[in-house]
Amino acid sequence: MGFTGSLILGRSRVSLLDLLAPHEVELVGRLDDLWQLAAVMGEVADVPGWAAALVEGTAAPVLIAVIDDSDTALLLADSPLGHRWITVLNAPADSAGRAAVADTRAMTEIAKTAVAWAAEAGHTVALEPVLTALCAADRDNRAADQAWNDAAGDIAAMSAIVRNQISFIEVYVLRVLAALEVSVPALNLESWWAHLAQQAHSPSPYPGDLPTG
Repeated sequence: MGFTGSLILGRSRVSLLDLLAPHEVELVGRLDDLWQLAAVMGEVADVPGWAAALVEGTAAPVLIAVIDDSDTALLLADSPLGHRWITVLNAPADSAGRAAVADTRAMTEIAKTAVAWAAEAGHTVALEPVLTALCAADRDNRAADQAWNDAAGDIAAMSAIVRNQISFIEVYVLRVLAALEVSVPALNLESWWAHLAQQAHSPSPYPGDLPTG
């Protein structure tokens, strides 16, 4: 069973545990420069409003990843200077989100805004790694589906595909944060979040993966 809830990235002197009350919140990680990553359990009705309120409360850029059963993630970012962008990682087939990811021009514009968002957060990042990270989940899963079809009847090949495929969309969310240079390491190195972060820094066997260097 996967995670359903939100990952919240924000920068504040106040703990996100306090800012996000009364939601059920876990502080995933924190940096000395006040960036924090928190996991909020359950669904939230007004994500854009939530992001705007957090921007106002922290006077800093905010990124929210709304995760559905560890399968898809809606990314929504906002900032004091109005660098707002939204996209979906691993959008369902035949959905508007999947069509948007297939639109190179549209995704490039989203990535450009994400780069401006990162600059406001204090980081100068290149466009191409950000664009790759935003599209990687959809590309990897399409490639895995094709590999599965090509391996039909080959049990060994099909087993390898299942072993290698990343099952948790949170890994791809963490790769987007890495591309934007706002990664926040897990507080507990034995936690599930630390395990996912380790996967995020491992290369995928499928095209479209974010280079880890």
